[in-house]
Amino acid sequence: MKASMDDLYLFMLTVRHGGISAAATAHGLQRSKISRRLQELEKALHCQLLIRTTRHIELTENGRLLYQHINQPLTEVNHAVNLLESQQNSLQGVLRLAATSSFIASSMFAEVLDNYASQFPLVRIELLYLQKSVDLERENIDLQLLPNMAEIINLDYVQQAFLTSSNGLFASPDYLKKHTEPKSTAELQQHWLLASRYNSTLLQEGTRLRLVSEDINIIQQMAILGQGIALLPNILMQESLQQGKLVQVLTDANYSDIMMTVVYPSRRFLPKKTRAMVTLLRERFADQQ
Repeated sequence: MKASMDDLYLFMLTVRHGGISAAATAHGLQRSKISRRLQELEKALHCQLLIRTTRHIELTENGRLLYQHINQPLTEVNHAVNLLESQQNSLQGVLRLAATSSFIASSMFAEVLDNYASQFPLVRIELLYLQKSVDLERENIDLQLLPNMAEIINLDYVQQAFLTSSNGLFASPDYLKKHTEPKSTAELQQHWLLASRYNSTLLQEGTRLRLVSEDINIIQQMAILGQGIALLPNILMQESLQQGKLVQVLTDANYSDIMMTVVYPSRRFLPKKTRAMVTLLRERFADQQ
């Protein structure tokens, strides 16, 4: 499905006038018609061009790219259309992915990146360390990986769970040599605990907290250094357990699971390079569900 030149013209008018209603009023057109034709243009180009709010519109990164060429000769317009179609339908360009620092630093995620880079060498991966949900469209981010306790700021975004892990209690061998290992959750009251802000709410009232952080890496490192017993996702601790840096205690203790979610702006306009990463994430962690 090719983009209509009439629709491109309506897109240009909408941007020039700063909104659909203003463009309709200035040129004696029906607002509903312009809105419908802009949707058809986005459908033809397989990407979102405008962020619509109640009072005005904003251009997405793809929208800015198209508008930069829209006032040029027709050959430039066709070039812009072809460029957008190529970006959406080919496995090349830049993939911007945001995630928590603890997940980016995990060996499991490194495996996913290695697999992706090997299969799609023409895609450049840009990683952003973000702990909280952001506006992906305005920040020009393709994907964000977040734990389930993070509040997604735009509920229209697609959210798919790809990893679930139980939480466990971990301490360093040196810590356990210097302190009596707890044999029940009640005995945890005698120890310093390290936890994320969310996990700290799962602990019994009166628990002594030495460190509360959104950064799981910091909590893990403090546990390895013997600063207390850490409540952390089991799946991210496997390497430290294998290396003997940490030991799990109270293995029968039951805490709420943590779930990782992949978030992206639109299922309908999902580029192939982005879809490929989503697929690899789900495949890699399918047996961890």
